[in-house]
Order: sequence, then structure tokens, then C-alpha cells
Amino acid sequence: MRFLIIDDDAAQRSLTIKTLRSQFADVGIVEVSGREAFDEKIAQADFDLVITEYRLGWTDGLTLFKAIKSRYACLPVIMLTDSGSEDIAVAAIKSGMADYVVKRKRHFLLDAVERALVDSKKREYCEDDNKFQLYERRDPFISRFTRDFAYFIRISPDGKPILEWVTEPLKRLIGDVTFHDELKDWVLPIHPEDRSIVDNRFKRLLTGVEDTSEYRVIINDSEIRYFSDHSLPVRDLIDGKVIQLYGVLQDITARRKVEEKLYLMQHAIDSSSNGIVITGLADTDYAIIYANEAFLRITGYSMQELLGHNCRIMQNNDRDQSGVTELRAALQSNRDAHAIFRNYRKDGSLFWNEIYISPIQDQQGRITHYVGVLNDVTHRVEMEYALSKSEARMRSIFNDVSDGIIIIDENGIIEKLNPPVERLFGYSAEELIGHNINKLMPEPDRSRHDAYLTNYLKGGKAKILNTRREVSGLRKDESIFPMELGVSEFYVDQRHFFIGTVHDITERKKAEEALRDLSSHLERVREDERTRIAREIHDELGSLLTALKMDLSWLNKQLPTDLSLGHEKITVMNGHLDDAIGSVRKIIADLRPSILDHLGLLAAIDWKLDEFREQNGIQCVLTVPENNVVMDENRDIAVFRIMQEALTNIALHAKATKVTVDVETDTNCLMMKITDNGCGMTKAQMHKSGKYGILGMYERARHVGGEVTIVSHPGKGSSLVLKMHLRSFENDGCHD
Repeated sequence: MRFLIIDDDAAQRSLTIKTLRSQFADVGIVEVSGREAFDEKIAQADFDLVITEYRLGWTDGLTLFKAIKSRYACLPVIMLTDSGSEDIAVAAIKSGMADYVVKRKRHFLLDAVERALVDSKKREYCEDDNKFQLYERRDPFISRFTRDFAYFIRISPDGKPILEWVTEPLKRLIGDVTFHDELKDWVLPIHPEDRSIVDNRFKRLLTGVEDTSEYRVIINDSEIRYFSDHSLPVRDLIDGKVIQLYGVLQDITARRKVEEKLYLMQHAIDSSSNGIVITGLADTDYAIIYANEAFLRITGYSMQELLGHNCRIMQNNDRDQSGVTELRAALQSNRDAHAIFRNYRKDGSLFWNEIYISPIQDQQGRITHYVGVLNDVTHRVEMEYALSKSEARMRSIFNDVSDGIIIIDENGIIEKLNPPVERLFGYSAEELIGHNINKLMPEPDRSRHDAYLTNYLKGGKAKILNTRREVSGLRKDESIFPMELGVSEFYVDQRHFFIGTVHDITERKKAEEALRDLSSHLERVREDERTRIAREIHDELGSLLTALKMDLSWLNKQLPTDLSLGHEKITVMNGHLDDAIGSVRKIIADLRPSILDHLGLLAAIDWKLDEFREQNGIQCVLTVPENNVVMDENRDIAVFRIMQEALTNIALHAKATKVTVDVETDTNCLMMKITDNGCGMTKAQMHKSGKYGILGMYERARHVGGEVTIVSHPGKGSSLVLKMHLRSFENDGCHD
């Protein structure tokens, strides 16, 4: 049991305590002499009786009693004073004090205390009634708020919140709570990021300011919900300090989600790179009520300059446009629309506006506004115009070029062709488009083409791409003609296409054949002339030189022996004559090696290789068949001249130390292979303009139906292979 003694006079408190000890020796007695001590002790709420003086330096007993009663309705209070009067005594009793005792009759205090201390059952009933009355007194405050999540907090003397009471719905939301203990958190578990909001609002509440704040709480350790917390502070009647907080929480999670969604939508509209405008209906002349930043940036107008105006402000009297007509029709029929037309910025500059408009409906389906989404497509329109002009030019070139152009897909199906193709092959475009390109190929190319295309698409090597080659074409009338074909590839929308250009080379081939015939004829004439000149030199000059040598020999025998100078002169003349005979023989051999006519091709090759070795000091190896080679007229000289040109090139350019010549024959075929270990050459060097040695070998072989192949790599030497028929009247094929 505990008593609270309130008196400014320490001596009077001692007398009161002495009197009480005479009967209540074990009771706990707490003394209070000032306001701060009273606030601290009364907040402990564990006293059984209060004895107070009427006249106090900081208040009076009746005011103090009201403060005590507002907190603890059933706590008995006895006024013990010498400063009162009959009126004060009556007022004390009427206000609910347990008794009124004057200090000069302090011995009556013990009876007053006995009467004030009721038995335990009556006290328990009073405490239950006290709670009921406390809740009833809170009703005027709670009725101002939504009742679902109401709470009551008591403020301790040191300013800490203590949860006293909550409504049942809030209790279910909180879960297990312990009342009358200092709050570790606010009423609900606060989200860490919002703790400062709650701390600041509590500081405001302690100053007596009513507050409504929104913050997040964490329910069941995982769910985040938003609440609006409206709190009303209650001050102490004596010192004005906030001693209680009444509040109500409203779950605003759904509202905040809607607000966040609306904010996101608004932010998305404001951040959009497309211009967005919202207008009223026809009764407002479709006046602008909103435009986002992109719209303002595109048009150059400010929001104030646009509000209340129709979007025709951007037409600048340029209204005779199909796009504008389409928008008007859409507005009249309450439907969506899309158009592209010319608009003008505030500064008068033109831009192409692509706009989509849609009606906005309310929940009842009534149209309330229109929204427009526009984009500055000036660059795109200009590019499309430039592209259309480019396409027109390309179409003109495609159709008017003299060469045929054919486009096929990855399956070999013809997608497009130009008029020259129709004229070249004799088909119409309708007869070719959608058909396989092999329709225009003779055998065996027709049968091979699809497999060749499939192999390339699987990663094989293309022999015809990005180059030009001669092939044969097949016309509608089944006639075959030569043409030059160039093929390249391209992609469109991830589809693989091939484009081929074809050029009819029939006339060129005829001209080339005529030139070859002429060249062959000239070559035969040249060889015949060489043979004639060689024969005449041999017969005429050779005979004269021989006769002259015989005459000098006779003259040398006729001269006296003592004419030494004459004999010496004849000896010198014989030497000169021998040199002349040697030169004549060399000239005859170069013009037409007689060994070729008398001993055959293989002997001529052997003789020429020995001569080459002696002249150049290069090691030579010759491999020939055992039997001599019998060839048609002019073929043996062609083989010899090709070998002669090859050896000349080696001597001049190859820097070789070894040359190998292999000759093989098989039925009606001859193959001659000449190999050196020299410096080799590039393809560019092989086909260098102004160099006719290699070209002459190609043409000489072609004149007699043969073929020359040269393979060479820098630093790895060169190899020449000649293949040809021995006789022209047989049809046996040469081996590879």
C-alpha cells in the first residue's frame, strides 16, 4: 500500500507522516513538494491514497484534485489544510474528495483514511468502472475519426509514448501487444525509410499541434501498407503539457497504389518523346486543355499560349490537306484517326506531323475528351521522298539498262527481272517470275545448279560470286547462246537474295573466233615464212659460204710456203668464215629448227634444253617417252615454240637454278610440264598488260586445240602444263 503526501511545508509533511505511522506503520509514503515531483510521481499510477494541502505555491488543492481525477477516477483524495474555509470544504466534498480535515485536528485524519480505504472487492469494481468511464470519456475524441483503427497513448513525464488502448480492428492488425509499456516503435511497425516521418510528427504532437501524416508500415514482417495517421494531443489542465494522444489510422494502401499508378501514367506522358495533347469536345471547339513537354518542344509554343486554342493554331492557313480532312471526319464520327500533314511551329517553320487521335470515354461510355499523339516525322518524310526519287531512278536504270538483270531468292526462284532479260531469252516476265532460274540454263548446268546453290548456302565456296564468267544460256526456242554472267548476293529483311547481270556475248564470241582464226592463219603464215627463209638461207647463203670455204682451202694450198703472211690471212679468213657459218646455222635453227623436221619433237626438245643449259648454266632434267611422238602438221612446232617461250621467260625472270621438263603421251594426247624452282610470280604479274609472252603461249595452244595452265606463287617457283591432241581428226579425250 502506498500513500502520496502533497504539501509545500516540510514540517507539516513530517507531522502528517508521524500521525499516519501511528496506525499504518508498513505503508509506503511518498512526499511531493513541487509540480515536477508531482508529475513524475502521479504518472506511476500505483497509489492507494492521496493527502494534499489546499494552498500550494504552484496550484491549489481543488485544481490539483481535478487533474488527479481526470487520470484516476477511483483514487481517493483527502484534503488536509489550515488554509481552507467552510466554502472550500463544501466544494471539496462536492467535487468528489474522500474527506476534508483541518491540520489543527490532525488526529481525525486516521479515521478519514480508514473510511477512504475501501475493501478490495469494492476497489476492483471501481477500477473496472474506471476503465469504462475512461473509454467513455475518449468517445468525444474518437467520434471525430473513423473508428476502425483508433488508439490512445499516454505520455510519460519524460516524454515517452505508452500505448494504453486500441480498438479491436487495430488490435487484430497489430497482433499480440503489451499495453502500459513504453513503445519500442509507433503503434505499427514503421518502414525504416519512413521512421523520420514518425519521429518528426511525434515532436509536433508534443508541442500540442494536431497532426495528420502518411507513412508505410510492415505487416507480418513482409507486407508493406500505407496508413494515414491523424492524432489529437490532450494537454494537462494545470501546466498545459501534452499528456495524452488520441488518434485513428486509416489504411490508404489502395489509394496510394492508385495515386502511384496515376503518377506513373502522368510521368510517362510528361516524359514521352512523342507530343501528347488533350482537348475538349466540339462545344469548346476542341480547345486544348493539356500538352506535354514534347508537344511544347515540337511546336515551340508555351502551355499558356496553347490553352483554350484549337490545334488548328499550327496549320497557318495551310488547311487544304487530305490529312486535315481525315481528322475532321474522324471528329465528326467520334472515331480514331491517323494522318500525316504539314504543320507550322510558332516561329513559322514547317514540320511534318504524324498524329493519332482517339476519343476518351468516361465510365458510362460517354466521350468527354480527345487525346492526340503526335510526332515530328519531317526527317522521315524527307527521306521517303528522297527514297522515292531514288527508287524511280533505280527503276529507270533497272528497266532501261542494256544488260539483263535477274534477282532470285535462296531457293533459286526468280523474284524480279528487267525487260532486257525478256528480249534476251524470249520469255515474258510472267513466264519466268516464280520459276527456277535453271529454266534458263542448258544441260549439264541445269541439273547441277540447285545442288550448287544448296552447297553454297550450307557454307560451301562460291566460284561465281563477285566475278564475271562466260556461261551458256538457253532461250525459249531451245537455242543456246554464250553470255557473260556476274553474280552478287544481298539480304533484305533477313532473306537471302542473289542478283545476276547477263550480257549476250554472241557477237563478241564471233569476233574473237574470227580473230583467233586470223591469228592462227598469221601464225601458220609466219611459220611457213620462217621455214622458207630458213630453207633459202640454208640453200643459198649456206652454199655460198661452203663454196667460199672450199675456195680459201684451195688458195691456201696454191700459195708458196714462204708467203707466211698470206697463209696467216687465209687462216683468219677461215675463222671468220666458220663464225659466219655458225651464225647462219643459229639463225636457221631459230627460224625453223631442222632437227624438228628430221628427228622429231622429242629430239628437238632435248636439243633445245641442252642449248638452254649451256647458255644459262641452269641444271635441266628431261623426262620423255621411249617412243618418238608423231603429231599432225603444225602441232609439233606449237609445242616446241611454247617450250622455247617458257625457257626464255625462266632465263629472263625466274632466277631459277633447276628446270624440269616432263613429256607424257597417252593415245591421242600429249602433256608437257615445265617446272622451275625460281622466284615465282603473282597473278597480277602474270596478267600484266604489255606482256605478250604468256598470252602468246595461251593463244598458240588454243590455235591447235590445246590448253596451257600456269600455276605460280611468289618464292615457290612456277609450273606450266600444256595439254593437246596429237591429231586433230581423232576424238579421243586427253586425261587430266
